Amino acid sequence: MGDALELAFRRAARRLIDPKKRWLAAVSGGGDSIALLHLMDRFVERPGERLVVAHLDHALRRGSRADRNFVERRARDLGLEVYAERRDVAKARRRDESPEEAARRVRREFLVQTGRRANCDGIVTGHTLDDQAETVLMRLARGAGAAGLAGIPELSGPFVRPLLGLERAALRAWLGRRGTEWREDPSNRDLRFDRNRVRRRLIPLLEQHLNPRAAKNLAQAARALREDSDYLDGLAEQHLDSLGRTDRRGWPVLRVAELRSLDPVIARRVALLALRRAGIDGRRIGRKHVESLLDLCGPRGNREIHLPGKRTARRTRGEIRFGERGQG
Repeated sequence: MGDALELAFRRAARRLIDPKKRWLAAVSGGGDSIALLHLMDRFVERPGERLVVAHLDHALRRGSRADRNFVERRARDLGLEVYAERRDVAKARRRDESPEEAARRVRREFLVQTGRRANCDGIVTGHTLDDQAETVLMRLARGAGAAGLAGIPELSGPFVRPLLGLERAALRAWLGRRGTEWREDPSNRDLRFDRNRVRRRLIPLLEQHLNPRAAKNLAQAARALREDSDYLDGLAEQHLDSLGRTDRRGWPVLRVAELRSLDPVIARRVALLALRRAGIDGRRIGRKHVESLLDLCGPRGNREIHLPGKRTARRTRGEIRFGERGQG
C-alpha cells in the first residue's frame, strides 16, 4: 500500500515537478505536509541541493513554537535547508479580513518571499483530495459558479499541489507504516472555523448517508470542471486582452460596449478575470461581485461599486476603471 501511494504521488509529480529544479516545500508539521516533505525528498534529484523547507509560525496559538522546532529538526535530519519565521497574523490582519483570510495571505506572502530568497523554481504545498472536497462544498454553499466549483488548481503561479489526488487518511497511514511522526494542530478541531465544520460534520454526514465516496466524487467533479474552466478561461483572456487596456498600475480598463456585447457565459469569466487582474484575491470574489461589475454595463449613468480588498470599480465615459477606496 505504501508503494502504491508513492507510485500515485510520482505519477502526479512527474506531470507537475521537474526533479532537477529547486523547490520550496511548505511544511507546517502536520501529517499532509510531513508526507509531502518525505515524498519530495524521495522524488527530487539531489534533495540536499534542490529541496528547501519553509515553515511559518502564525503566532496564533500556544505550542506554535514547538511546531517550528519540530519542522526544523525534521529538515536537519534530512539534510535540508530550512527557512522558518514567526509573523504575527493577528497584528497583520486587515479590517476587511477574517482571521482565516489573514492567515492565508500572510502565509502566501511568506512563501513567495522565501521562495525568491532561496532561489527556488516553485513552491510545493500539501493540499490533498480532502482539501479539494472541502473547498468545493464551501464554495457551493456560498453560491460559486463553475469557475469556483473547479476547486483548487494543481498549478497556480509559483504554487504546485501534487497531493490533490491523494486522501489525507492514506498519507497518514503511509507515514505510520514508515514510523514517521507528525504534529496535530489543535485549531483543526475548532468548529468556529468553516472548514473544520465541513471537514468534521458535513463530509462525514454525506459519506454516511449519501455516498461513502462523497469526498472522492467531489474531487473528481472538480477536476472535470477544472478542465472546462481552463478552456473557457483561455477564451476569456483573449476577450479581456482585446476589449480593453490597462492603466498605469496594470489594472484593466474595460470598454463597456464591448463587454456588454459578449455572451453572458464569457462575460462573467471576463469580469472575474478582470477582478483578479485588479489585484483582488480570487478567494474573496463571489458571484455578487462579478454580477455587480457586469451591472455597470447597464443603461444608467456613472456608478461606482465597492469590491473586496478596498477596491472599487467605476463606470465613466464608456469605460470601467478600477480604483482604491479613499482615493480619487
